[in-house]
Amino acid sequence: MDHIHELIEIEIVELSEWKDRFRKNSFFELVFILSGKGIQSMEYKIQNYQPDDFFLLPYSKCHAYEIIEPTRFLFIRFTEHYFKNLKNTSINYSEWYSKLNYIIGFYDFTTGLPFAESRDKEQVKRLFDIIVHEKDQNAEYSETLIANSLSSILTIISSKLISSKEKNESKFSGIIQHINQNIINEDLLSIVYLSEKFNVSQKYFSEYFKRNANESLKEYIHKTKLQIAINRIRYTNTPLQEIAWSLGFTDGSHLNKTLKKYFGFSSSALRKEKRSIEL
Repeated sequence: MDHIHELIEIEIVELSEWKDRFRKNSFFELVFILSGKGIQSMEYKIQNYQPDDFFLLPYSKCHAYEIIEPTRFLFIRFTEHYFKNLKNTSINYSEWYSKLNYIIGFYDFTTGLPFAESRDKEQVKRLFDIIVHEKDQNAEYSETLIANSLSSILTIISSKLISSKEKNESKFSGIIQHINQNIINEDLLSIVYLSEKFNVSQKYFSEYFKRNANESLKEYIHKTKLQIAINRIRYTNTPLQEIAWSLGFTDGSHLNKTLKKYFGFSSSALRKEKRSIEL
């Protein structure tokens, strides 16, 4: 289980009173309610929780739980530093990294997960049950079961973040979904790869994309990376330089200039805004 323990922290804790915690996740943490009832406050918006509910918590301190009945929480924390040091494992953690970037770029922590169908929640519950069961097991397959379950949970969550415009079955919607979920893998974003994967003429692809997106492929990829950068600055404690490098910018200065060009503000201003909210 060495690899999976390097990648994430899995904690089960029962609380009757909520207290601030020290956390070192750089993306977000998954929270699954094993038992108990109460109220969750996230970015000053509240909602009730009960067994089998699950949430995503940002690094931000602007969250808390009012515990009405003693509650057993399952916390799963992701830290990007772990991805850089994983070796000799058959699990595709680079795919995880792409999904985590996509989720934090497009997830609205104030509204929660848009699960309208009970079967989706039931599927996620079964996956969490596997993680809980295998957490302290030393079987040779435990790491794989946990990794595959987490990968499936991330896949389900990311699929729910596709906007209603993208949910139709058109070829272009598939292209957009592919780009969003592989945004840091340049090999999977080239015109050569995309045209072959989606059966669009390589010569025609740029025109096809711009006609449907009202912007070039390069601009779309750039703006999507910037959206991810904005939310990682807002919701994580990752150093600006690391955010810039991980998304393909030369350095923090390059990221600042690009943010100012497209959105009119800098990454340092966003980080200052985050700190002022937490105080």
